[in-house]
Amino acid sequence: MSNVTNGTTPFAPFFKFINDLNRNYTTIPYEEKMEMSVLQRVKLYNWTFEFFFIGVVVFIFVVYKIGTSVNVSRADKLFDSIHAFLRDELKFARVGFTAQAGENRLYMDQHMHTWLTSFSTGRSCIEGVNVHLHLFPRNNPLSMFLENVMGWYFPILALDTDAEFCEIEIKPNGVYVGSENANVNSNSNEILNNFKFISSIVNKRVMNQSRHDNYYLALTHTTEGEDLSNEYVHMSEMNQLNGFITSYCKKDVLNNLLNQTVDLLEFISFTDLPADKPENASVWNANKKIRCVIRTRVPTTDKELELLNQLIALVVEVYDNFTRVLVQKNESSFVTNDMLKKTNNMRATELAKITKIAREAALEREKEEKKEVEKEKRRNLKKTGEQEKIDQKMKEKRERRQRNKQKVRM
Repeated sequence: MSNVTNGTTPFAPFFKFINDLNRNYTTIPYEEKMEMSVLQRVKLYNWTFEFFFIGVVVFIFVVYKIGTSVNVSRADKLFDSIHAFLRDELKFARVGFTAQAGENRLYMDQHMHTWLTSFSTGRSCIEGVNVHLHLFPRNNPLSMFLENVMGWYFPILALDTDAEFCEIEIKPNGVYVGSENANVNSNSNEILNNFKFISSIVNKRVMNQSRHDNYYLALTHTTEGEDLSNEYVHMSEMNQLNGFITSYCKKDVLNNLLNQTVDLLEFISFTDLPADKPENASVWNANKKIRCVIRTRVPTTDKELELLNQLIALVVEVYDNFTRVLVQKNESSFVTNDMLKKTNNMRATELAKITKIAREAALEREKEEKKEVEKEKRRNLKKTGEQEKIDQKMKEKRERRQRNKQKVRM
């Protein structure tokens, strides 16, 4: 027979064990306890249960402090390295955030040091650099365990938190300043229109997952490249754009860097489309932004941090050279008007598909709402007895039609 049938609960043995810890103490008569001193009572009482839970609390606190310390240490090391490189080597005017008291902050953290963000700006050709870092919640192992279990059994519920990563977004501004005394071009918006395309270099080991996770990569074609090492592929919206990156940086430097970052780099993607597939035209327009995305696993060693900085420098070099060519017009651009026309047509086609799907979804919702209204109306009529009268009239009407048809046949 089950525990429930016997009138017990599954926790009954546990509660019995807890009670038995102090059976000797609880069986002592009240009068005898009153005659004892406090020290005698303390010595007689079994504190095992209390000490156990104090130990659990201390353990949780220690794990929390250690986990937080590890995350903060990794974040400080990464942002220190990137900020120093942006400020000293790439000459960004503003690096990090400024607090209300005027104190500079390396980054902003959210969700107990698991999501961290930094921003830098103030440079020719570059509007800004956003650095996003995601770390495991080491200060909450139970949360990590539950998230992994949920992601394993219910993949649809899994969030983008099952892996640590570093993602850097570098946005151009269409402004090229060759020297301190140079005139600033006023056609930045016109220049930026030439950046609306997708050209990427993706690590083969994450190629399928990257396409699944990023809408802009899902729209690309995958091709092997003779100019790339065997571990990487081109993922561009047209094959003609595969050579964009190598056209505006030193090819040998790029290949050497790619070979060194095989275990670090996931992809470099120049794009203007959102990472998540838009649900309608307004979301499409709101989330479009021209940028280059560098996605890597979290670098932890000094060598990996140095390689990450070199990847940032490579992208900045591409934007510098491409913007200079577009502004000065002293040489032909790799991205031709014919390429831009094709990319615009692709975007128009994709937007039309999204709009059609959104319209069909809206019509379906409208139909469901009408059905619910009709059901509610019928329920109300049944309550008042009107529905029976309507059904009776409809029945009589059908019978009259049937009799009329029979008369016509006769």
